[in-house]
Amino acid sequence: MKLGDLVRYRGWSKTPVTAPARPQPLGIVIEQFSEDSSFHHRIRVMWLGDKPPIQASILSTQAGMITSWVAPAHFEVISESSKSD
Repeated sequence: MKLGDLVRYRGWSKTPVTAPARPQPLGIVIEQFSEDSSFHHRIRVMWLGDKPPIQASILSTQAGMITSWVAPAHFEVISESSKSD
């Protein structure tokens, strides 16, 4: 996972979302730190869409469109950015 990747929130489960009953929110990875450590790796995601998903109130500090620092395990990569670091 890297900056600019399109990700889908999959919740607390570590299994991929194959056929969700309702669409899972999408976002773009905008910041990350400790990407070399699986234990300390954290990302910040900007949600896509006009209305913040319900997860925005859970994963952000002020129910905004950007998450606080979260573990990337709660997201799955939908489309990788072609931008290299």
